[in-house]
Amino acid sequence: MNVTKNWLKWSVAVSLIGLLTAQMACQPDPGEALNERKRRENEEDILAYLDKTNLRPKAEKNELTGLYIIRTKAVENGQLAKEGDEVKFFFTQSRLDSVVVDSSETAAGIPNLATVGVTRGITARLYQSLQLLKEGEEAIILAPYDPTDNKGGNLLLPAYTPVRYDIKVVSVRTEDEQIQDYLVANKLTAAEKTESGLRFLLTKKSPADSAQVKAGQTAKVKYTGKLLNGNQFDASADGSEFNVGTGAVIQAWDEALVKMRVGEKATIVLPSSIGYGPTGRLNQTTGIYTIPPYAPLAFELEVVSSK
Repeated sequence: MNVTKNWLKWSVAVSLIGLLTAQMACQPDPGEALNERKRRENEEDILAYLDKTNLRPKAEKNELTGLYIIRTKAVENGQLAKEGDEVKFFFTQSRLDSVVVDSSETAAGIPNLATVGVTRGITARLYQSLQLLKEGEEAIILAPYDPTDNKGGNLLLPAYTPVRYDIKVVSVRTEDEQIQDYLVANKLTAAEKTESGLRFLLTKKSPADSAQVKAGQTAKVKYTGKLLNGNQFDASADGSEFNVGTGAVIQAWDEALVKMRVGEKATIVLPSSIGYGPTGRLNQTTGIYTIPPYAPLAFELEVVSSK
Protein backbone atom coordinates (compact mmCIF):
# COMPACT_ATOMS: atom_id res chain seq x y z
CA MET A 1 0.00 0.00 0.00
CA ASN A 2 2.79 2.42 0.89
CA VAL A 3 4.51 1.55 -2.36
CA THR A 4 1.36 2.43 -4.32
CA LYS A 5 0.93 5.76 -2.51
CA ASN A 6 4.56 6.68 -3.05
CA TRP A 7 4.30 5.77 -6.71
CA LEU A 8 1.19 7.95 -7.08
CA LYS A 9 2.93 10.89 -5.38
CA TRP A 10 5.95 10.49 -7.64
CA SER A 11 3.75 10.22 -10.73
CA VAL A 12 1.81 13.39 -9.85
CA ALA A 13 5.05 15.27 -9.13
CA VAL A 14 6.55 14.28 -12.49
CA SER A 15 3.35 15.32 -14.27
CA LEU A 16 3.35 18.71 -12.55
CA ILE A 17 7.00 19.28 -13.43
CA GLY A 18 6.30 18.37 -17.04
CA LEU A 19 3.31 20.72 -17.16
CA LEU A 20 5.29 23.60 -15.67
CA THR A 21 8.17 22.98 -18.08
CA ALA A 22 5.80 23.02 -21.05
CA GLN A 23 4.19 26.24 -19.84
CA MET A 24 7.58 27.89 -19.37
CA ALA A 25 8.64 26.80 -22.86
CA CYS A 26 5.56 28.47 -24.30
CA GLN A 27 6.23 31.74 -22.50
CA PRO A 28 7.81 34.41 -24.74
CA ASP A 29 11.34 35.56 -23.99
CA PRO A 30 10.91 38.73 -21.84
CA GLY A 31 13.79 40.41 -23.67
CA GLU A 32 12.30 39.56 -27.06
CA ALA A 33 8.88 40.84 -26.00
CA LEU A 34 10.44 44.10 -24.77
CA ASN A 35 12.33 44.59 -28.02
CA GLU A 36 9.16 44.05 -30.03
CA ARG A 37 7.24 46.55 -27.91
CA LYS A 38 10.03 49.11 -28.18
CA ARG A 39 10.23 48.64 -31.95
CA ARG A 40 6.51 49.33 -32.18
CA GLU A 41 6.89 52.43 -29.99
CA ASN A 42 9.86 53.58 -32.10
CA GLU A 43 7.73 53.25 -35.22
CA GLU A 44 5.01 55.39 -33.63
CA ASP A 45 7.59 58.00 -32.53
CA ILE A 46 9.08 58.17 -36.03
CA LEU A 47 5.68 58.56 -37.70
CA ALA A 48 4.75 61.29 -35.22
CA TYR A 49 8.05 63.05 -35.96
CA LEU A 50 7.39 62.84 -39.71
CA ASP A 51 3.98 64.44 -39.20
CA LYS A 52 5.35 67.13 -36.89
CA THR A 53 8.09 68.09 -39.37
CA ASN A 54 5.84 67.71 -42.45
CA LEU A 55 8.25 65.12 -43.86
CA ARG A 56 5.86 62.18 -44.16
CA PRO A 57 4.89 62.86 -47.81
CA LYS A 58 8.58 62.70 -48.81
CA ALA A 59 9.49 59.69 -46.68
CA GLU A 60 10.01 56.22 -48.10
CA LYS A 61 10.36 53.19 -45.86
CA ASN A 62 12.92 50.52 -46.60
CA GLU A 63 11.09 47.38 -45.49
CA LEU A 64 14.25 45.31 -45.19
CA THR A 65 15.90 47.61 -42.64
CA GLY A 66 12.93 49.54 -41.24
CA LEU A 67 14.67 52.83 -42.06
CA TYR A 68 12.72 55.87 -43.25
CA ILE A 69 14.52 57.83 -45.99
CA ILE A 70 13.88 61.44 -46.97
CA ARG A 71 16.16 62.37 -49.86
CA THR A 72 16.99 66.06 -49.64
CA LYS A 73 19.19 65.79 -52.72
CA ALA A 74 18.55 62.94 -55.14
CA VAL A 75 20.97 61.87 -57.87
CA GLU A 76 19.33 59.78 -60.56
CA ASN A 77 22.48 58.29 -62.10
CA GLY A 78 24.69 58.27 -59.03
CA GLN A 79 26.77 55.24 -58.14
CA LEU A 80 25.30 53.00 -55.44
CA ALA A 81 27.89 51.41 -53.15
CA LYS A 82 28.26 47.64 -53.27
CA GLU A 83 30.36 45.07 -51.41
CA GLY A 84 33.99 46.21 -51.20
CA ASP A 85 33.37 49.79 -52.34
CA GLU A 86 34.81 52.75 -50.45
CA VAL A 87 32.32 55.40 -49.32
CA LYS A 88 33.27 58.91 -48.19
CA PHE A 89 30.54 60.73 -46.31
CA PHE A 90 29.56 63.34 -43.75
CA PHE A 91 26.94 62.63 -41.11
CA THR A 92 25.23 63.99 -38.03
CA GLN A 93 23.39 61.69 -35.63
CA SER A 94 20.74 63.20 -33.38
CA ARG A 95 17.77 62.23 -31.27
CA LEU A 96 14.29 63.13 -32.46
CA ASP A 97 14.30 66.00 -29.94
CA SER A 98 17.22 67.54 -31.92
CA VAL A 99 19.95 66.72 -29.37
CA VAL A 100 23.12 65.92 -31.37
CA VAL A 101 24.70 62.60 -30.39
CA ASP A 102 27.56 62.33 -32.89
CA SER A 103 28.86 64.15 -35.94
CA SER A 104 31.62 63.94 -38.53
CA GLU A 105 31.44 67.64 -39.36
CA THR A 106 34.84 69.21 -38.71
CA ALA A 107 36.44 72.54 -39.50
CA ALA A 108 38.87 70.73 -41.79
CA GLY A 109 35.97 69.32 -43.80
CA ILE A 110 37.43 65.80 -43.89
CA PRO A 111 34.75 63.17 -44.60
CA ASN A 112 34.38 59.84 -42.86
CA LEU A 113 35.49 56.72 -44.68
CA ALA A 114 33.72 53.36 -44.71
CA THR A 115 33.93 50.20 -46.79
CA VAL A 116 30.78 48.28 -47.65
CA GLY A 117 31.19 44.84 -46.12
CA VAL A 118 33.14 46.10 -43.10
CA THR A 119 30.94 46.74 -40.06
CA ARG A 120 33.66 47.22 -37.45
CA GLY A 121 33.78 50.81 -36.20
CA ILE A 122 30.43 51.93 -37.61
CA THR A 123 26.91 51.70 -36.19
CA ALA A 124 24.58 49.20 -37.83
CA ARG A 125 22.01 51.87 -38.76
CA LEU A 126 24.59 54.21 -40.30
CA TYR A 127 26.12 51.29 -42.21
CA GLN A 128 22.70 50.30 -43.57
CA SER A 129 21.97 53.91 -44.53
CA LEU A 130 25.12 54.22 -46.64
CA GLN A 131 24.02 51.27 -48.77
CA LEU A 132 20.74 53.01 -49.60
CA LEU A 133 22.24 56.27 -50.89
CA LYS A 134 24.01 57.02 -54.17
CA GLU A 135 27.13 59.06 -54.70
CA GLY A 136 26.30 62.75 -54.35
CA GLU A 137 23.01 62.18 -52.55
CA GLU A 138 21.97 63.80 -49.29
CA ALA A 139 19.26 62.44 -47.03
CA ILE A 140 17.59 62.37 -43.65
CA ILE A 141 17.39 58.83 -42.29
CA LEU A 142 15.08 58.02 -39.39
CA ALA A 143 16.11 54.82 -37.68
CA PRO A 144 14.44 52.74 -34.98
CA TYR A 145 16.59 51.51 -32.11
CA ASP A 146 19.01 48.71 -32.95
CA PRO A 147 20.34 46.68 -29.98
CA THR A 148 23.70 46.13 -31.69
CA ASP A 149 24.28 49.90 -31.88
CA ASN A 150 23.75 51.03 -28.32
CA LYS A 151 23.20 48.05 -26.05
CA GLY A 152 22.24 49.33 -22.63
CA GLY A 153 22.23 52.94 -23.83
CA ASN A 154 24.01 55.90 -22.25
CA LEU A 155 23.17 59.34 -20.87
CA LEU A 156 23.22 60.99 -24.28
CA LEU A 157 21.42 58.21 -26.12
CA PRO A 158 19.31 56.05 -23.79
CA ALA A 159 18.47 52.50 -24.80
CA TYR A 160 15.57 52.06 -27.22
CA THR A 161 15.91 55.59 -28.60
CA PRO A 162 15.12 56.16 -32.30
CA VAL A 163 17.61 58.43 -34.08
CA ARG A 164 17.92 60.75 -37.04
CA TYR A 165 20.92 60.71 -39.39
CA ASP A 166 21.67 63.59 -41.75
CA ILE A 167 23.99 62.10 -44.36
CA LYS A 168 25.86 63.43 -47.37
CA VAL A 169 27.59 60.85 -49.58
CA VAL A 170 30.64 62.56 -51.05
CA SER A 171 31.98 59.73 -53.19
CA VAL A 172 31.73 56.01 -53.93
CA ARG A 173 34.77 54.26 -55.40
CA THR A 174 35.21 50.66 -56.43
CA GLU A 175 38.56 49.00 -55.74
CA ASP A 176 39.49 49.40 -59.40
CA GLU A 177 38.72 53.12 -59.25
CA GLN A 178 40.84 53.46 -56.11
CA ILE A 179 43.72 51.74 -57.90
CA GLN A 180 43.36 53.90 -61.02
CA ASP A 181 43.40 57.08 -58.92
CA TYR A 182 46.52 55.83 -57.11
CA LEU A 183 48.31 55.04 -60.39
CA VAL A 184 47.58 58.51 -61.76
CA ALA A 185 48.60 60.28 -58.54
CA ASN A 186 51.88 58.35 -58.34
CA LYS A 187 52.70 58.44 -62.08
CA LEU A 188 52.40 54.67 -62.44
CA THR A 189 49.99 54.58 -65.38
CA ALA A 190 52.53 52.66 -67.48
CA ALA A 191 51.99 49.61 -65.28
CA GLU A 192 50.90 46.40 -67.01
CA LYS A 193 47.46 45.12 -65.99
CA THR A 194 47.02 41.35 -65.82
CA GLU A 195 43.81 39.30 -65.93
CA SER A 196 43.73 39.09 -62.13
CA GLY A 197 43.77 42.89 -61.82
CA LEU A 198 47.43 43.07 -60.77
CA ARG A 199 49.29 46.19 -61.90
CA PHE A 200 52.97 45.46 -62.47
CA LEU A 201 55.71 47.99 -63.26
CA LEU A 202 59.38 47.03 -63.46
CA THR A 203 61.38 49.92 -61.97
CA LYS A 204 64.88 48.39 -62.16
CA LYS A 205 65.82 45.91 -64.88
CA SER A 206 68.55 43.26 -64.65
CA PRO A 207 70.66 41.94 -67.55
CA ALA A 208 69.02 39.26 -69.67
CA ASP A 209 71.41 36.61 -68.36
CA SER A 210 70.29 37.19 -64.75
CA ALA A 211 68.44 34.29 -63.15
CA GLN A 212 64.68 34.28 -63.76
CA VAL A 213 62.49 33.62 -60.74
CA LYS A 214 60.52 30.40 -61.23
CA ALA A 215 57.67 28.70 -59.39
CA GLY A 216 58.97 26.17 -56.88
CA GLN A 217 62.15 28.12 -56.15
CA THR A 218 63.01 29.78 -52.85
CA ALA A 219 63.21 33.53 -53.36
CA LYS A 220 64.63 36.15 -51.05
CA VAL A 221 62.75 39.43 -51.41
CA LYS A 222 63.11 42.88 -49.89
CA TYR A 223 59.80 44.69 -49.77
CA THR A 224 57.68 47.52 -48.45
CA GLY A 225 53.90 47.24 -48.26
CA LYS A 226 51.53 50.20 -48.06
CA LEU A 227 47.84 50.96 -48.12
CA LEU A 228 46.85 53.28 -50.95
CA ASN A 229 46.59 56.16 -48.46
CA GLY A 230 50.36 55.83 -47.96
CA ASN A 231 50.29 54.12 -44.56
CA GLN A 232 52.99 51.45 -44.35
CA PHE A 233 51.86 48.16 -42.81
CA ASP A 234 54.89 45.92 -43.38
CA ALA A 235 58.49 45.93 -44.63
CA SER A 236 61.61 43.79 -44.81
CA ALA A 237 64.83 45.71 -45.42
CA ASP A 238 67.01 42.59 -45.16
CA GLY A 239 64.74 40.36 -47.21
CA SER A 240 62.43 37.45 -46.44
CA GLU A 241 62.61 33.96 -47.95
CA PHE A 242 59.68 31.86 -49.14
CA ASN A 243 58.73 29.33 -51.79
CA VAL A 244 57.35 30.91 -54.95
CA GLY A 245 54.09 29.66 -56.45
CA THR A 246 53.07 27.51 -53.50
CA GLY A 247 50.62 29.85 -51.76
CA ALA A 248 53.16 30.73 -49.07
CA VAL A 249 52.46 34.40 -49.83
CA ILE A 250 49.52 36.28 -51.32
CA GLN A 251 48.56 35.48 -54.91
CA ALA A 252 49.73 38.87 -56.17
CA TRP A 253 53.30 38.12 -55.06
CA ASP A 254 53.34 34.69 -56.68
CA GLU A 255 52.12 36.27 -59.91
CA ALA A 256 54.52 39.23 -59.84
CA LEU A 257 57.72 37.45 -58.86
CA VAL A 258 57.75 35.03 -61.80
CA LYS A 259 57.88 38.14 -64.01
CA MET A 260 61.16 39.20 -62.38
CA ARG A 261 64.86 38.33 -62.46
CA VAL A 262 67.32 38.41 -59.59
CA GLY A 263 68.35 42.00 -58.86
CA GLU A 264 65.22 43.54 -60.35
CA LYS A 265 62.82 45.90 -58.60
CA ALA A 266 59.13 46.38 -59.26
CA THR A 267 56.11 48.28 -58.02
CA ILE A 268 52.90 46.29 -57.85
CA VAL A 269 49.39 47.51 -57.03
CA LEU A 270 46.74 44.90 -56.41
CA PRO A 271 43.04 44.44 -55.66
CA SER A 272 42.06 42.65 -52.46
CA SER A 273 40.94 39.58 -54.44
CA ILE A 274 44.62 38.66 -54.88
CA GLY A 275 45.67 40.19 -51.56
CA TYR A 276 44.02 39.80 -48.18
CA GLY A 277 40.44 39.68 -49.44
CA PRO A 278 37.30 40.34 -47.37
CA THR A 279 38.98 39.40 -44.08
CA GLY A 280 41.99 41.71 -44.17
CA ARG A 281 44.61 41.30 -41.45
CA LEU A 282 43.54 42.01 -37.89
CA ASN A 283 45.91 42.63 -34.98
CA GLN A 284 44.43 40.30 -32.36
CA THR A 285 46.05 42.23 -29.51
CA THR A 286 44.82 45.72 -30.42
CA GLY A 287 41.69 44.72 -32.35
CA ILE A 288 42.78 47.09 -35.14
CA TYR A 289 43.15 46.12 -38.79
CA THR A 290 46.71 46.48 -40.08
CA ILE A 291 45.21 45.69 -43.48
CA PRO A 292 41.47 46.45 -43.70
CA PRO A 293 39.11 44.06 -45.49
CA TYR A 294 38.76 44.75 -49.24
CA ALA A 295 41.89 46.92 -49.20
CA PRO A 296 43.84 47.37 -52.45
CA LEU A 297 47.57 47.49 -51.70
CA ALA A 298 50.88 48.68 -53.13
CA PHE A 299 54.24 46.92 -52.75
CA GLU A 300 57.81 47.76 -53.68
CA LEU A 301 59.63 44.48 -54.40
CA GLU A 302 63.31 43.68 -54.93
CA VAL A 303 64.47 40.14 -55.71
CA VAL A 304 67.71 39.46 -53.83
CA SER A 305 68.08 35.81 -54.85
CA SER A 306 66.14 32.84 -56.18
CA LYS A 307 67.30 29.23 -56.18
